[in-house]
Amino acid sequence: VAKQGGAKDKFPCPTCRTEIVLPEDGVTGYKNNFFVLSLRDTVEAHKNLAGMNDDKVLCDVCEEEASQGCVECEEFLCEECARVHCRAKRTRGHQVIGVAELKEQLTTKTPSVKSKSPPICPKHDDEKLKFYCETCQNPICRDCAVLQHKDHKYGYLADVVGDVRVKITSKLKAAMPKIVEYRHASSAVAKKQAELDNRSKKAADDIDAAAEKEIKYFIGLVRHKQTELKEKLAAVTAARSKQLSATADSVESTLGCLSSTVDFSQKVAEHGSDFDVMNVYSDVTARLESLLKGQIPDIPDDISYVMFVSCTERDRKGIVLGNIVDQRMKFSTLGATGRQGPTTLGDHYRGQDH
Repeated sequence: VAKQGGAKDKFPCPTCRTEIVLPEDGVTGYKNNFFVLSLRDTVEAHKNLAGMNDDKVLCDVCEEEASQGCVECEEFLCEECARVHCRAKRTRGHQVIGVAELKEQLTTKTPSVKSKSPPICPKHDDEKLKFYCETCQNPICRDCAVLQHKDHKYGYLADVVGDVRVKITSKLKAAMPKIVEYRHASSAVAKKQAELDNRSKKAADDIDAAAEKEIKYFIGLVRHKQTELKEKLAAVTAARSKQLSATADSVESTLGCLSSTVDFSQKVAEHGSDFDVMNVYSDVTARLESLLKGQIPDIPDDISYVMFVSCTERDRKGIVLGNIVDQRMKFSTLGATGRQGPTTLGDHYRGQDH
């Protein structure tokens, strides 16, 4: 309670976890649990008894060598403490016997936590709690009865305890079936927890299986788009190569004709006789004029332009790898949505028609 701080006025019971309200005067306001105290004293007494040397037993009061012992208090006493014990008001009626006899009694008897005499009142020294206040439902001593409880209903504790034991026994009989019910409920909770754990594990396995299935499907879909992109790239490259090859053939053919005609004409003009020049004049000029009228093929600058532009953003509706960009086919977007496969192959923009 102290560790929780001064502002705490409630704390859970360490046994049943029920929330308990702290009295105004703190922990000291709670009743003393004489049963637990008696249990503690009994356990301690038997521990001490088991550890005692057979030859020497110490007095429980002054720790001198004991020579006697009190049967009611179950304490070993030296001669001096034994004389004081017999003269004291609250212990003068106790039976004092020898050490060996008391040790034998304590060793052979069945341990019991029942106190032979009522405990001493915590408020009034040397006064036993031998009365019971029915109004306050608390054990009290004679001084308590005269002072704080004089107008209350009270009686001897020994006279009241019989009826109380019957009431407690009756309550216990009613509580036993409840314990069985709670045990069944505890088993049911444990069973449901086990079922939940098993189902949760199976659901996690199913998620993994479904995810793997979808991963394989989308990998296949991506591979399909990859193949389509490469096929489109190959088609663009082949078309451009075919166009360039035809242009190269045309250029080479015209160049060959023009070079041979020019070469022949130069040789005739420089080395031919007058007859030779005049004989080929009409054919050479006609051929040169025909070749000079021909147009030099137009070779587009972007005919060699082809590249792949990857997609920088994910398409939530499908798979997009990127675009094939060229002058004739500006954008070729490969997309797919759902299990139906590709739904968008791309936009084809045609510029110059070469």
